[in-house]
Amino acid sequence: MLLGHMKDPRWPASEEALADARDFLRALKDRHVVVAPHPSVDGLAAGALVLRALQAVGARVKAQVPAKGEHAFSPTFQQRLRAAQADAWVVLEMSSDAMDDSVAPPDLPTLIVAPQAAPAGKAGTTVLSARGLEPAVSCSLLTYALVSPCVVPGPLEWLAVLGTVADQGVDAPIPFLKDALRRAGRTAVTESVALLNAARKSSRYAAPLALGVLLRAGSATDITRGNVPGVDTLHDCRLEVQREVLRCSKTPPRIASPVALLLFSSEAQVHPQVAVRWAQRLPEHIIIAANAGYLPDRVDFAVRSRTPMELGGLPLNATGGSLSREDFLRFAAGLGFKGLRDIDVERRGAFPG
Repeated sequence: MLLGHMKDPRWPASEEALADARDFLRALKDRHVVVAPHPSVDGLAAGALVLRALQAVGARVKAQVPAKGEHAFSPTFQQRLRAAQADAWVVLEMSSDAMDDSVAPPDLPTLIVAPQAAPAGKAGTTVLSARGLEPAVSCSLLTYALVSPCVVPGPLEWLAVLGTVADQGVDAPIPFLKDALRRAGRTAVTESVALLNAARKSSRYAAPLALGVLLRAGSATDITRGNVPGVDTLHDCRLEVQREVLRCSKTPPRIASPVALLLFSSEAQVHPQVAVRWAQRLPEHIIIAANAGYLPDRVDFAVRSRTPMELGGLPLNATGGSLSREDFLRFAAGLGFKGLRDIDVERRGAFPG
């Protein structure tokens, strides 16, 4: 059995929802379509799958990966979408910001494939979701189920495996994952996930290049063996991220019990890894790893704790967020970190902060 191919008509999505989404894709023959995948490995794998399917149905397709700090519904991304003069667009996976009810899709026929998306609330928008289903579904697996009738599914199964492993790990309780992982090559898949994940975390933000690698590769082994262009850059990204994690993890913490705050500056997205490392060192604290260098004039932060704790007044979700420098200073002051100044959250590029 191929990954995700079950007789259960409800999983990984209802037959009715899959049929509606397939009708959307098939109606795009000879149309100009922009595909906007999330820059995560799962999102990029889903993007590669739907690009293959659209090419198979005869659409004229172009991929547009959101830039660093963007999501598909960001004003800057929407501006580029309008400039592309597309007839329709497909959004694959979404950040939590993009799933805000206040955000509306553009006035274009739109297909959203996102496991946790809410039903469509606007005419012209089709949503394929796996919300509430067990086991949880990755975006790449949901997309694979969607496009399988439009392509020869066997040779593309590895993309669904890759995205699922990136999203949920090798031991995810997905039917037939163990067999599919064996076919794709477990070591090649996990190594490819690490390389592709580093692409968007690197300061060079090579997520578009990572998508190109996925489109050129015929297997995970093609990536690990460097059989396609772009893999050398992925290795460079991985080395950079590893070095930045080590450098920024040397930051001395500021303590306002029960919170430990680490302030540093890096253009790489390393604050989640730094927070995880310090949560292991200070298991009795809530760790906030705050990166003033990732985006201009903003502080991006990750929150981690080894034990369940409450953080009163946290304005965003429990894993972190992004605030303007002024808002972050107010946020930190509210947690007990008095006296922080603008200089403490200056962007310093690759230099220790």
